[in-house]
Amino acid sequence: MEVSIITRIVTPVGIAIIMFGMGLSLSLEDFRRVWVSPKPIIVGIILQIVGLPLLGFAFIKVLNLNPILAASIMLLSACPGGAITNLVSFISKGDAALSVSLTGINSIITVLTIPLITTFSLHHFLGGSVGEKVNITLLSLGIIVITIPPLLFGMMIKARTAGFAQRSERLVQKGTIFFILFLAGFACYSDKQIFINNYKELSLYAVELSILSLFFGGLAGRIAGLPRKQILTLAIEVGLHNSAMAIVIALSFLGMTSLAVFAAFYLIVEYVVSGIIMVIMNSPIGIKLIREPYSPPIKADQTN
Repeated sequence: MEVSIITRIVTPVGIAIIMFGMGLSLSLEDFRRVWVSPKPIIVGIILQIVGLPLLGFAFIKVLNLNPILAASIMLLSACPGGAITNLVSFISKGDAALSVSLTGINSIITVLTIPLITTFSLHHFLGGSVGEKVNITLLSLGIIVITIPPLLFGMMIKARTAGFAQRSERLVQKGTIFFILFLAGFACYSDKQIFINNYKELSLYAVELSILSLFFGGLAGRIAGLPRKQILTLAIEVGLHNSAMAIVIALSFLGMTSLAVFAAFYLIVEYVVSGIIMVIMNSPIGIKLIREPYSPPIKADQTN
């Protein structure tokens, strides 16, 4: 009974509170920014919505992973960004405005893409009988209910009472960390056998996918010719997934505890990786890495 209460009530409400916290950090200006400075935002959206699932699929095929793990990785890959990317980007001296804009835009887009990618993955890796049990309409509506209204409510609070929103945002951020750690522990507890039998393998895959995703985001930003701060932000946005959302979808909407375990491992790994990034980027080495190369000013032609 306790497990049922947690999966049906506690975890969805927890995600709604996290989305409310995200809303407290957003404004309409963050959505308008796509028209003012479209290139980094468009690159980020393509990387998170299209690139991450393709990267996850390639990762699965190259390593020839088992069907349950494959479906778990695809579910995680369909959930980009996360509750801590804005904070990590800010502390790491990345482009915090870009991070906030991507968070807001992708929170809306993924309402449609998560159900599509998840349903495809279940069909492809676990067979049609499993995929057919998923009602894509109900899954979409469920994700909409726990994401969009609290996000918009948070934005409305910020627009009307900025001071209260700023104080509340700090409180929600602290609560988010504890809730996410609780989710990770609960996901592992929900399917103890997978955790006990595969924790070494799952940890290794989580580290590999995290490093690969960070590199993928940074490389794409560099190829796109973006400034170093924006390259760092894209690496963070692509490397850190919304593991909490993946866990809640697996537990509360799909009722498949086995799909939540890898996301729990990835969640712990990305917290460790986030800490490493923040420490490095605030060190002399990091400050040097983020600094743009010096370009001497172009002197105007002088005529006598």
